[in-house]
Amino acid sequence: MSDFKRTLRSLREAAGLSQPQLARLIPVSQSSLSRYESGKQTPDTATVQRLDDVLEARGALRATVASLAPDPPASDHGRRQRIVGRTEVEMGFGGSAALADGVELLPAPYVGVITSETLGIYDTLLNQYAQLDALAGPRAAIGAVSEQLRTLEGMLSQASGPIRVDVARTGARYAEFAGWLAQDSGDHVAAARWSAKAADLAAETGDPYLTSYIWMRRSNVATDAGHAAEGLLLAEAAGRSDQLPADLCALALRQQASAHAIAGRERETAAAIDQALEAVTHGTGRSGLAPYCGPAYLQSEGAAAWVRLGRLDRAAQLLTDALSNWPNDQARDRGIGIARLARAHLLEDDLEQACEIGHQAVVAVQTSHSARALGELGRLRQALQPLHGQRRAIELSDRIQPVLPQQGA
Repeated sequence: MSDFKRTLRSLREAAGLSQPQLARLIPVSQSSLSRYESGKQTPDTATVQRLDDVLEARGALRATVASLAPDPPASDHGRRQRIVGRTEVEMGFGGSAALADGVELLPAPYVGVITSETLGIYDTLLNQYAQLDALAGPRAAIGAVSEQLRTLEGMLSQASGPIRVDVARTGARYAEFAGWLAQDSGDHVAAARWSAKAADLAAETGDPYLTSYIWMRRSNVATDAGHAAEGLLLAEAAGRSDQLPADLCALALRQQASAHAIAGRERETAAAIDQALEAVTHGTGRSGLAPYCGPAYLQSEGAAAWVRLGRLDRAAQLLTDALSNWPNDQARDRGIGIARLARAHLLEDDLEQACEIGHQAVVAVQTSHSARALGELGRLRQALQPLHGQRRAIELSDRIQPVLPQQGA
């Protein structure tokens, strides 16, 4: 154990990460990571594997744990523990987190033969849930996805041989999507946990495209929570392969741009945005994992980075171009783009244009039930507050206010 704790601390410091930063990447609590480094607690083998992957130890960290105790066996119903305000269910996937407060996701025993045709139906269902989420927000899909995860966990406990890889692949995609639903509902803790578990499953498949996509999603969870260093580390991991198709290259670069913007690095942000748009416009190949990743989406995400950096002129131009070509099946993301454009005009002191577009944003966002979309509306309303003496600003602010979640609700 002494070799492990010394190696862990050395690798963390070499990566330039603090204990809180590394803990969020795994994710574990900071107190647990501190106990690992002091030798007061023994991590399980799944956690050691994640530490080795995140720190790019190439097996050096795993090599120090041959004498560690094996993972404790999971019961047939999974291991459960209580956290503040939420029931967290640790499933046989090696994953944890509830998708909704007070809901326990218990593994569902699977009865029947596991075939590629069966898994194909689950893949079709996942695509339909994604369409439902894009049109109606995360609440519309969250219950069904949690039920399917229970069944897939039951499948994985029984599967062996080649079909197990296929079950793990489907499970990874569902766990990643559960992470997205949690993120879009405003729960970054659950989002980080589900995304980390999706990464575990993807590693079992050996699929470089799926692995890249999930590392990108983990980066997105980190930057959405304002963590630049973690987001950049994960984005660089997502884009490391030279053989990625255009959409995965573009998404990894988009995440690098977001991380650089949080850190205030304008030149690096500009380069990453330009490279992402070049990749999706002129690059070759598609992974099939990110149908939403087109020029309009990347322009909107790039604009968010420019707003963060205070370059409102560049943000407004990107958003105007994006909204003129936005796909009809991405209503929520279009609403986010409209709200961003209204705020960009407002911050440029163009109140008339900001209010005209802002009213459109309210219509687009109010039925989405998306924390991200509502957050953009909230930021628009906050930007209106200094203009409380102007009639048009008051009218827009008053229209936004009842759409936003009420404190204590």
